[in-house]
Amino acid sequence: MTDAPTPFEAMIARLAAEPGLSLLAKPGAGVLVWDRAGGRLLWTSPAAGALRDALTDETGHVKADLKARDGLKALAEGLAPRQGSRLERLRLDPTRPWLPVACACRLATLDSGETVLVTALVGPVPKMATRSRPAQAQEGSVGPAAPSSEAARGPAPLPERPLGPIRFIWQADGQTRFTEVSPELAAAVGPAAGDIVGLTWEEVARSFVEDQDGAVAALFARRGTWSGHTVFWNIDHSTLQVPVDWAGMPVFAANRDLIGFRGFGLLRMDAARERSAPEEPRLHIVVPSLLADETLPFRPPEEPAPEAEASDEDGWFADLRDQVAEALSVSNPPQPKDEHGGAGKRPVAAPPSSLSNAERSAFREIARALGARLEEDAPSQSERPVEAVSPIEPAWEAENEALPIAAAPADGDKLLDRLPIGILVHRGEQVLFANRFLLDLAGYDDVEQIQADGGLVYLFRGSPVLGGSGEEDSALALTRRSNENIAVTVRSSSAEWNGEPADLMVISRVANGEVQPSREDRVHELEAILDTATDGVIVLNETGRILSLNRSAEALFGYDERDVAGDAITVLLAPESHMVALDYLEGLRSPGVACLLNDGREVLGRERQGGTIPLFMTMGRLGDGPDRKFCAVLRDITAFKKTEGELIGAKHAAEEASAQKSDLLAKISHEIRTPLNAILGFAEVMLEERFGAIGNERYKEYLKDVHASGSHVISLVNDLLDLAKIEAGRLELSFSGVNLNDLVSSCVTLLQPQAARDRIVMRMSFAPKLPPVVADERSMRQIVLNLVSNAIKFTDAGGQVIVSTALTDRGEVAFRVRDTGIGMTPEEVEAALEPFRQLATSRKRGGTGLGLPLTKALVEANRGALQIASQPDEGTLVEVIFPPTRVLAE
Repeated sequence: MTDAPTPFEAMIARLAAEPGLSLLAKPGAGVLVWDRAGGRLLWTSPAAGALRDALTDETGHVKADLKARDGLKALAEGLAPRQGSRLERLRLDPTRPWLPVACACRLATLDSGETVLVTALVGPVPKMATRSRPAQAQEGSVGPAAPSSEAARGPAPLPERPLGPIRFIWQADGQTRFTEVSPELAAAVGPAAGDIVGLTWEEVARSFVEDQDGAVAALFARRGTWSGHTVFWNIDHSTLQVPVDWAGMPVFAANRDLIGFRGFGLLRMDAARERSAPEEPRLHIVVPSLLADETLPFRPPEEPAPEAEASDEDGWFADLRDQVAEALSVSNPPQPKDEHGGAGKRPVAAPPSSLSNAERSAFREIARALGARLEEDAPSQSERPVEAVSPIEPAWEAENEALPIAAAPADGDKLLDRLPIGILVHRGEQVLFANRFLLDLAGYDDVEQIQADGGLVYLFRGSPVLGGSGEEDSALALTRRSNENIAVTVRSSSAEWNGEPADLMVISRVANGEVQPSREDRVHELEAILDTATDGVIVLNETGRILSLNRSAEALFGYDERDVAGDAITVLLAPESHMVALDYLEGLRSPGVACLLNDGREVLGRERQGGTIPLFMTMGRLGDGPDRKFCAVLRDITAFKKTEGELIGAKHAAEEASAQKSDLLAKISHEIRTPLNAILGFAEVMLEERFGAIGNERYKEYLKDVHASGSHVISLVNDLLDLAKIEAGRLELSFSGVNLNDLVSSCVTLLQPQAARDRIVMRMSFAPKLPPVVADERSMRQIVLNLVSNAIKFTDAGGQVIVSTALTDRGEVAFRVRDTGIGMTPEEVEAALEPFRQLATSRKRGGTGLGLPLTKALVEANRGALQIASQPDEGTLVEVIFPPTRVLAE
């Protein structure tokens, strides 16, 4: 029977199910849960249990000297979100308090309703210092009879290695970070070398694997399938390597986006070999160890960490000294002695970087400077003394003879004084520290002289602004004590000095010596740019009075700047635009919504000679406060107004022509209908022989032709009149809810005899519970009759006509007519929609050629859409679609 999970474990399990917090479920994840105030540690995951004693006191409260204390408090008070997570860098590494650790932070609620702060370490949990062994263990470690004792010197006895080939399976994400590895790997090479989950292939290759020329990394980058590539995997607590046949393939999503890799490895245990001895690194290789973004100062996990070295440090730069010194030791780390006194060859993995871009760039500058100095001072390989270094002492102290600048000086500032780049620490305008390079560059003896002359602002008085975002270099002008300007690049970041926040500036001299232009030169340059603009630019004060005009504004209005300076802006506008401009300016003054809806205004400008100019004016605020100003940009839109007038005139002419055509058709309809009705009436009387028999049958045939021709002319006139009314927007429609299924069924019943005479099969398929559509019933009946009769007309005997209705997934109602007739090409479909066009391929002549054009016009008048899909000899599909806005909800 297993124990029930604690409330904290249940909460962590809930959070781990969220997509952005899956790292909580990883084995060995470091998770710390704090109270609502961020001052007390409530719970830690097993992997982070060793941090409790280092971060908190006996009661669980955060230690007063913990550098992450303020950050935890801010996160607990609301900086951390309640949904998703926030990535913060907290100084939670007790062995290296200067180094921030990346943490995913989130406010969560326990089952009891209590709100807590959850911080999950993104990278590995910091390694704690090895505790001193108990006296019992030390006493029991004497003699060879206790090889398993904790205090036994030398490496632990090698476990029995399995023989024969061993196969394991692996999976990785798109960044080659391993997400799953079968346990056979750890059983063969050891738990340390086999624990690669969470590491990228680059980190694995740097720590546990010998991959010649990075071939596997190239295979990952190629995103192809590979097999049979051999790498050599280190075995824990041994100088042996085992060959591994490495195979893999990429995994893609449905849209062909890469989502990961998977494959297998075959360990050939019988072919294990001794590790190849690495070349002893030369002294100048220390610089790339600082330049690599993925490699940070660390201590090997097998070595006991030295005692805390930051307890007596006074300020951020003392920590910086330790970072640089420790980074120097990483480039040539001390190897633990084996039982024969030799150095072990097991490489050590570096933890992932958690520095910000600004801090990383600052270290690159320091590393570059150190590299230049060390290249000159480093002894040759033959002259370097080889000494055994105790694993318990810092490596940078053991190599102080070979690395003169890495030796522990009495004052950490001496290290910074030797850098050939400038280092400056300030708080506001007060300069707290400047290294010797910067002092010599500026011509000062010490920091007190800089402060006496005016501090930071005085030092950079030749530049318009100071500082920057910290992510990019800022080009500034450093003013020497002799008033000479020197072009420099400055990168800023935050730091600590004597336990209080401060700012760090890394300053390097520009090689070409170009000086940043002064504020006055910059202003003149901007004024020249404004003068070349084609739009008029006017600067106004708070009350709307003119302060300055650019050259384009002077040319636009015919005034010189001196003539209108101090006058209200209305002096440049026509009287009818005064209120428009003043209301616009008042809206910008107010803090309400009016200042946000800044879409410009059309105004009339007034020339000096008295004429008017159509203008489009846009205003904006220049700064805030009592002395704020406004900027008005005026564009001449005379050409646009002329074009607009021409378009409006053309529209009116077209509308007038359409109205005249409609009137003409109405008159024709009226004049033609009267005699035609008489002709049709007399023809019907004679056909019915109401006043006596017709002696000759041929007269009856002629009367039938006369009646048919008159009916055709009446139909033609009606269609022309309807089409003209639709084009002129004068067709009177009565919209109501129309049951499309009933209307289509009645129309098909009406046309069924015609289809039967032509031996054409009629089929119907109606959607059940079809909602009504908003349309004109009379015109809808005409649309259905036209489309179905066309389908019957152009379908041969034995063919089919299928009439259906449907409700689409987007909520549209569709009426479809499909036939197996002669079909049309896309060009013929386009021609069929033009009035009075009949296709040459039509097998049945007749009609006016107005059927489809009139149907399309009626559909669009009912706010629908007509679509035709057709292929020659395959048939035609005609769809009438009503959008969801024309469908009535049930």
